[in-house]
Amino acid sequence: MRLTATASVFALSLMLAACGSHDGGGDPVKRIDPASLEVKDQEAQEPDAILRVDEVVLRNPDLSTLARAIKAAELGAALAADKPMTVFAPDNSAFDKLGVDALADLLLPENKARLAAVLSYHIIPGRLTAAELRKQIGDKGGSIELTTLQGEKINASIELDQVRLSDAGGDVGSIQQADLAASNGMVHVIGQVLEPQQ
Repeated sequence: MRLTATASVFALSLMLAACGSHDGGGDPVKRIDPASLEVKDQEAQEPDAILRVDEVVLRNPDLSTLARAIKAAELGAALAADKPMTVFAPDNSAFDKLGVDALADLLLPENKARLAAVLSYHIIPGRLTAAELRKQIGDKGGSIELTTLQGEKINASIELDQVRLSDAGGDVGSIQQADLAASNGMVHVIGQVLEPQQ
């Protein structure tokens, strides 16, 4: 019995050795380093912080109308700038609330200055995460004013655990999706187009 077991082990060893060698015929067996798999997984999970704000908007299907508006207003370069910024980005449903005719009118070339003012009213200098925004609101007693790139202010408050932004006319938009990170800032998706007084 012991001789038979020894012979079997020897035969198995020869078979494994033959499989491990490569004589040029067929494909060699490729060994995968588990460490290389871990690196690939980490790379796949890296945030899109290498994208600029304009690219974050362009790649989000819920912001396709905003992307059209940015192009019509020729604001792409401003959103690609190296200066840190926070953008409150109205989603497609927010633009739908304006109505088809009003939106079409806003996108006309002769209304480019007005459109640029509206879009700039959604941009805050400096990079603010949702947590930082909430902290600032809390530290100031529940409401703060944010000066926009357009020059006028918007009001930020918290209601029913949602960050709400109010424009000059009292229209309110809540943050629907927060902290879309970009290399030059932060994008928060909101459900309302905010409009300045001028």
